[in-house]
Amino acid sequence: MKTILKIAIPVAAFLMLLLLGCKKESSSVQGKQQLQIFLTDNPVNFQAVNINIQKVEVKIEVDSGGVEREFWDALQIRPGIYNILNFRNGVDTLLAQGFVTTGEIKKLRITLGTGNTVVVDNVTYPLTLKKPEVIIDIDDISEINSGSFKIHIDFDACGSVIRINNNQFELQPRIRTFDNDHDGKIEGRVLPKDAKAIVSITANGQTLIALPDDDDGEFKIRGIKAGTVDLEINATANGYRDTVIKNIQVGNREVKLGTITLRK
Repeated sequence: MKTILKIAIPVAAFLMLLLLGCKKESSSVQGKQQLQIFLTDNPVNFQAVNINIQKVEVKIEVDSGGVEREFWDALQIRPGIYNILNFRNGVDTLLAQGFVTTGEIKKLRITLGTGNTVVVDNVTYPLTLKKPEVIIDIDDISEINSGSFKIHIDFDACGSVIRINNNQFELQPRIRTFDNDHDGKIEGRVLPKDAKAIVSITANGQTLIALPDDDDGEFKIRGIKAGTVDLEINATANGYRDTVIKNIQVGNREVKLGTITLRK
């Protein structure tokens, strides 16, 4: 019997991870458009989730004289192991980039390798991977400048790691895209750190969470669609009380909540 390994909060855990990547100056190539893909993750109560990313491709649709053609273009990537839990609270990494054929970008395909692992309570367990290819529909894409685009992808660590009996784990990747330039953001600080708080919102049927920084308690949640959300702060230690901030209006801007102090 399989069960999803969850954090001890009443909502499904979802993590966002982005690592700040350097940008190359864009240069024009005839018949090509530049594309950059940034990786982020949604924080969870694992110590590490190590994913072997080997290949990133995009599916392009081209209209040639009224006849539509679709094909896959590969991007430049540094293949290897990525601990996706390194990316949280607004940190992201430039995962892949390159020039692809000019046309409509329809899908993203990520090919994973072997050697994926999860670390729980200082013990490393292998992650069984049944399907090495993950295909994601492109819902959000931002234009940097003419002929240059970027996509942010969010690797849902908690929803992707399935715990089986006897400490066996399976990797079933769940990845979404979001528009970092136009979707909303919420940031703030939760104190004291002894409360070991987990911050979460639920929007459009998805739960997004953040783990406040160990040093200063700062957190950030990105990729929130416009609307009204409630922010839940779940204190998991030392007798501190949970709290909820209701009816936060989110648009294509950053909402700054300031410092939130939890009480016993």
